[in-house]
Formats: sequence, C-alpha cells, structure tokens
Amino acid sequence: MVSRFPPPLHSWDLPPKEAISLQHRLRDRLVIEDRLGEVTTVAGVDIGFPAGKDTTRAAVAVLSYPDLEPVESSVIHRPTTYPYVPGLLSFREIPAALE
Repeated sequence: MVSRFPPPLHSWDLPPKEAISLQHRLRDRLVIEDRLGEVTTVAGVDIGFPAGKDTTRAAVAVLSYPDLEPVESSVIHRPTTYPYVPGLLSFREIPAALE
C-alpha cells in the first residue's frame, strides 16, 4: 500500500529534551491561514488509553462534507511507547493516529 502521507520529519521516540528542541525549531512552519480550497471530507480523531498506560487506542471517523455522511472509520490499538510528558502529547499519541 502506498502512503498518502509524506515521510515523517522526525522520529517520534525522541528523548524529551530533543522533542522540545524540535518543537521550537518547527514552530515557524505552522500554517495559520486557510489554504484548503474546497472541502469535501472532514475527519475527527480521538486518542485514548483504555488499558491504562500500556495501550494507546486511536480512532478516526471520516465524513463527507457538507452532508456529514460516514465515509470510513478505523480504530487501532498499539503499545504505548512514549511517556506522559506535559507539552509533548503528540509524541505519545500521534504515532497511533498515523498508523
């Protein structure tokens, strides 16, 4: 299967000090203006830890827009590989969402 996503800019298992440094370096790349054009689908993602600290669950629902009819959904469970560090939740949660 061919990924619809570009290759990652970094590893998701950086030590906290390196992760914080990376966030500082990437913050100037934030896009805060609308560049989307016509929107035909929307998605919602939720990340949770149903088995405590050991398992990460990611769920996504894709809906057509504007009628909001379900298009696709997926749920994945995977081992939690990053500790809880305030300010670094993406390193704990995004790998499951991307998978």
